Amino acid sequence: MKQFLIVLLYICMAAAFYMSSGSVWAGEVDVLVEKLVEKGILTPAEAAKILRETKEEVTKQTKEGKFSPVLPEWVQKTKLTGDFRLRYQWTDRDEKNERHRARFRARLGIETQVADDIKFMFGLASGTGDPRSTNQTFGGSNEKKDVNIDYAAVEYTPKRCVNNKEIGIKLTGGKFKNPLFTLSQVIWDTDITPEGAAGEFTYDLSRNFGLFATVGALVLEENSQDTSDPFMWVIQPGFDWKINYATNLKWAVGYYGIDNVEGGELKYSSGTNSRIKDKKSGKNVYQYDFDAITATALLGVKEPFGLVRYASLFGEYLNNLDPSHNNQAFLVGFNFGYEKVKESNEWQFTLDYRRLERDSVLDILPDSDFYEGETDAKGPHASFVYGLKKNVNFTLNYFHGERIHGPARPEHVMQTDLNFKF
Repeated sequence: MKQFLIVLLYICMAAAFYMSSGSVWAGEVDVLVEKLVEKGILTPAEAAKILRETKEEVTKQTKEGKFSPVLPEWVQKTKLTGDFRLRYQWTDRDEKNERHRARFRARLGIETQVADDIKFMFGLASGTGDPRSTNQTFGGSNEKKDVNIDYAAVEYTPKRCVNNKEIGIKLTGGKFKNPLFTLSQVIWDTDITPEGAAGEFTYDLSRNFGLFATVGALVLEENSQDTSDPFMWVIQPGFDWKINYATNLKWAVGYYGIDNVEGGELKYSSGTNSRIKDKKSGKNVYQYDFDAITATALLGVKEPFGLVRYASLFGEYLNNLDPSHNNQAFLVGFNFGYEKVKESNEWQFTLDYRRLERDSVLDILPDSDFYEGETDAKGPHASFVYGLKKNVNFTLNYFHGERIHGPARPEHVMQTDLNFKF
């Protein structure tokens, strides 16, 4: 009977450990053991031994990171992230279509370590389901707003070595955040979360020079009555070079292979790529595929001439190999201030200029804030970010876009944002 009570005591102590804070655990267990000694169930020596062994095991497990006195192990391995944005947006297109909107964006994500080399990621975001926007506009007589699955994926990071140097490997499957090195939204709107599988690889040749490559097999559309589904595969190798203590150059080239788009349709198209009429269906379908080569570069400098904390020059270029004209896109720009705005009084100013010819980029992909996500457009963009508090900033964006061919139809967009991150 006495042995049974001792075992039961250990179980109760373990339960108290997992369910209570460290201070509560220590106090309640000590009181429990003292009562058992008073009742004559345990001797003082046995009580001291139980307390000592239990506390030693707790200390050991905590140091190994297996659990803490407050939370069970699986909770400790789960990370919660999110952000919230309030926005006022003014749009004026062709000097006659003026619009004022109050909008918000809310995102919430979790990451949990399933095993040492396997992570599960899941995120929710506001929006209507449009892959290029997570905004919700105030209105609709206070109607309830939609929340969608933003991403849901599994990430596998095995360890591999070559010549005693570790190769960084990250394999991801599902619906995930864009893994490609891209500095602008000419090719990819930042709200897009691709679907399929991707692999990321890194290898450091020296302390200052490393190679990387990203490959992806991405699904664009699934047709129940057609096995020739629109599909994208991409490969992007590059390097990251720390030229000196203050200067860094990151550069990459890429190839996009896009199959089964020519002669078909895609949901959420902005309708600005070249179309032809399909003889069978009578529908206007894509005239070209969009196999393309890309180049991306970022040159960053810390404290240039002692004037600001950070400055950079960046650029991105794309050439669609299928059509012979109206097939190029590029963006060039610079920024200065702080590299990232995280704390109060930190700031950053960015200015860039972009040009997207009609059939350069598949018209389901570019930045939806610039000329409503259409191609055959050009113009500048300016942005200013100022930190109000830690993880709270104010952002001002201005876009000016106009048509490359035909009437200019200029569009002005002004956005003022309050961003909250956690």
